[in-house]
Amino acid sequence: SVLVLLPLEVASGFLYRLTKLVIDSFNIQTGADAPDLLKVITEPLTKNIIELDSSVIRDIATGNPEARNKGLIKIWCKTEKITNLVNISVPGFANCTPDALCWEESGQFWTQKNQTETINLEKCTHMFVFADLPDLAVGLILLALSLLALCTCLILIVKLLNSMLKGQVAVVIKKVLNTDFPFPFAWVTGYLAIIVGAG
Repeated sequence: SVLVLLPLEVASGFLYRLTKLVIDSFNIQTGADAPDLLKVITEPLTKNIIELDSSVIRDIATGNPEARNKGLIKIWCKTEKITNLVNISVPGFANCTPDALCWEESGQFWTQKNQTETINLEKCTHMFVFADLPDLAVGLILLALSLLALCTCLILIVKLLNSMLKGQVAVVIKKVLNTDFPFPFAWVTGYLAIIVGAG
């Protein structure tokens, strides 16, 4: 099949045009308007397993050096920023801003400044919120769990297919798969099986 399809593709671009036609028929969208097909199913499950702090990811991507010491695992899901007016000492009246109140008390000069503070209100509900583990350890645990889940699903799929394909169904499938077309068209049998399997 490679001896036939490779020269055909090089000469005419048949496979490229065929796959482009198939992909364009799906009307796949990208960007903000794209529908979230799998995210609707997977997001509730993944939110119970782990949540990542998107602000830390954004800071790492923009090259903020402070983000290197922060963990990627989100601990606080509900936070609030509060701005307070606090008194700070300055070297002299020249360091006061024109619109701020400035005074002298006990030989020191004081002014007021807005200071924003983040208050943590509610912790997240994922599995690792109370685990005092580094990001690497959590990542390795999740990798092991996901590989275990993947292998378990594959084994169960094989067992299910094996149990379904016993008895009369197995006889019919063997009869259909092992039959060849008459002599001049015997080579078409494999390609027809590929088309049926892909469809």
